[in-house]
Order: sequence, then C-alpha cells, then structure tokens
Amino acid sequence: MVDSEAPVVDAIDMDILMHRDAHFGGSFEMMLEYYQQDGVGMMADFEMKEIKKLKNLEDQMGKNLAEIFLPEAAEKVVNESKKLYHDLREVYSKESPEPLAILLSDLILSEEEDPKSEMDALIAKGEEVVPPLIHLLSSQTFYDPLFPGYGRTPIFAAKCLAALQDKRAIPPLFEALGEDNFFTDEEIIKALSSFGEESKGFLLKILRLEPYSKDNEYAAIALSGFPEDEEIALASLEILERESTLQKPLFSSYLVFACSSLSAEKEQKRFFAIFEREGLLPQIKSEMTIVLRNWKRAV
Repeated sequence: MVDSEAPVVDAIDMDILMHRDAHFGGSFEMMLEYYQQDGVGMMADFEMKEIKKLKNLEDQMGKNLAEIFLPEAAEKVVNESKKLYHDLREVYSKESPEPLAILLSDLILSEEEDPKSEMDALIAKGEEVVPPLIHLLSSQTFYDPLFPGYGRTPIFAAKCLAALQDKRAIPPLFEALGEDNFFTDEEIIKALSSFGEESKGFLLKILRLEPYSKDNEYAAIALSGFPEDEEIALASLEILERESTLQKPLFSSYLVFACSSLSAEKEQKRFFAIFEREGLLPQIKSEMTIVLRNWKRAV
C-alpha cells in the first residue's frame, strides 16, 4: 500500500522501478552503470536524470521505493521475471546440462546487439531446434521488455527460423505478427518472405478469406515484404474489387500498393474502374492516384 505522505511518482517512474527490480536486482547503482554503458536492454523512455532522481529519493527516504509504490500486480510480474532469470541461469549449474537448453539460454541472456554466434550455434543443430524456437516466437513473455531478453528474443528466433527454412515455422511466424510490435514485425515479415512460394501461397489463402478478419490485414502486411509479384498483385486487385473491402481503409491501402506491379492493360483498367466508383473514401482515392500516376510515367 502507498504511504499517503510519500512523494508522488508517475507511470514512467513505476516502469523504471519494475525494470530495475526485474533486471538489476533492485539496484539503482547497477542500473545506472548499465545505462552509462549503453546496454542493449536500455529503455528509450527512461532518462538518466529520472533514474538518478528516483535513486536520490530512495536514499533520502531510506526505504525501497518499489515496496512503497508498486502494486501487487506489478510485483507479481517482476517476480515472474526474476524466476525466469533464475531458471535460465540454473541450466548452467546442472551436473549434466542439456546442450540445447544451454544454447537457448545463451541466446535469451545474450547482451550482444546481434548475438550471431549464439544464433549460429542454434542453427547448426538443424531441425531439432525448430520446436523450441517456435516456442520462443509464440510465447508472449519474450515480447515483454521486463523479461529476460528485453523483448528481443522473438526477433532472434525469427532470424534462426528463416535460416533453417523449416516449413513448420510459417504458421507460427504469421501468428506472431499479431503481437503488434513494429521492430519484431519487421523481422518476422523478412522471415516469412524468405520462404518464397511456400509462404506466399499460405499468405494468399488467408488474404482471400471471407468474412474479413484481422488476419486478412496481417496477410497483406506480410505480403508487402515480398518482391513485386504478379500473383500477389492480381489477388490484391480481386479483393479490392469487393465493396466490403473498400470500407476498410488500412486493409485497402496495402492492397492498393500491392497492385502497383499490375502490368496488363486489362487489369490496370479494372483498377481504374475501382478508382472511379462513387463514394470511394478520400484516403483510398489518394493512394490509388499515386499508383495510376506511376503507371502513366512508366508508359
């Protein structure tokens, strides 16, 4: 419970306290040293002056600020993070450690910006690492910067899966797009596109599904990472011709720009027919104008 006489802290301050307790054993000194060295787990929203302010406040009060301010739910998350750190490190102390468990812990606990050696060691194991890598990719825990890996682990898992080219990874990679993490999504889209025709066919099936769901949009996002492709462009045109599609601006935007690679005159005329429809949303009309202008310049 918060002391009624205690200084007021804001949401960022609470996040700093959770971050400190989860990753630095409750030590502001360790946290400040890490931030001074530009550690890979630094949070961009946390300013050094704010961390120092909280440290000074804790010194003045002579009490652990987390015990004063963090609610029970926040403490629970921090304790879960600590337990995961403990479990990952315990792997190294076992009498007969499992080699694969060590490699996975090495990847998650790496403090390297690009843990190439850790990823290469996993990739060298071949298909046996695909299920655990899919687990890392699918577990919401590893997207959370409060947990070991600082939210980076799914990115590394996606890179490994792209290198292994095991088709079992395609559906989980697609499902991971739903985490709505920009930096993670970028790597997942690259991984999906690396599977070429196999991944393209999987995504086109989802793109065409009716009734519409968020999955259609995720499929369009993933397909935007592929090189210009006539099959993708034609599928996008067909779906764009549905009246119901044009009521979904974001989904339509991805489809419009996928149509850029349409080369046949008859398909370009179909595109223009959509452009001329009455009541077309201004955003969609504007984006279609860009495509039409580019075609005109190419003539």
